Parts: sequence; C-alpha cells; structure tokens
Amino acid sequence: MTSDTSRLRRARLIERLRSAEQRQAAAEAHRAEAVRQKLEQLSERTRTLAQVYALRDTSRDGADLRSATVLGSHLRDLGATAAKQAEHARREADDRLADLAVAERRLQKAEEGRRDLARAIHEKVEKREPIGARKTGTHLE
Repeated sequence: MTSDTSRLRRARLIERLRSAEQRQAAAEAHRAEAVRQKLEQLSERTRTLAQVYALRDTSRDGADLRSATVLGSHLRDLGATAAKQAEHARREADDRLADLAVAERRLQKAEEGRRDLARAIHEKVEKREPIGARKTGTHLE
C-alpha cells in the first residue's frame, strides 16, 4: 500500500508542477500578446502620421518643404522599423501561444494519469478479499 500511496503522491506532485508550468506559460503568452498589440498600434499610428505629412502641402518656401520631406522620411523609416518589431513580436507571441498549448497538453496528461492511477488503486483496494475474522478458541472446542 505504501508504494501505491507514494505513486499517487508523486502523480499529484507532477500534476501541481504541470499546473504551475501552464500558468507561467499563460502569463508569458499574455505578455507577448500585449507587446505585439502595442507595437502593431505604434506601427499603424506612425504609418498614418507619415501619410498625413506626405499629403500636407502648407509649405511657404523651400525650407518648409524640405523639413516636411525630411520629417515624412523619418516617419516612414520609424514606421518600417516599428513594423519589423511588430512582426518579430507577432512571431514571439505565436511561439508563446504554442508553448502554452504544449503546457496545457502536459497538464491534461498529468491530470489523466493521476485520475487513472487513483482509480486503479481504488479498484485494487476494493478487489482485495476481506480479512476473515480470527478464529477464537482452540481446536479442541
């Protein structure tokens, strides 16, 4: 019985570890998704600003035109950089979501293993023949 008890205790420990692993993977996936979303919003805003400055035609002289052109160029460069970072963040978020899926499968397998072991132990205990009552007295009686 002690071996069954220790096996069940070990299965519960594995289940708790898998649960902690799954929670950590979920937190990392959430953080990666939040970063991805922020970077995509930044990329979109930068792209919009670059388009607004490209359409602006309020230059009074060559210096205004040149500064607007330089600003638009810098905004396009920033937009391209932000888009690259957003793509990297998207891949990172996808990787974290894949890690989360693996952790959830491992947790589910640990839960099923513990349930199966507990069921097997319970069935084993029920199948044991009950210990008969001790005979009392002597063979002479």
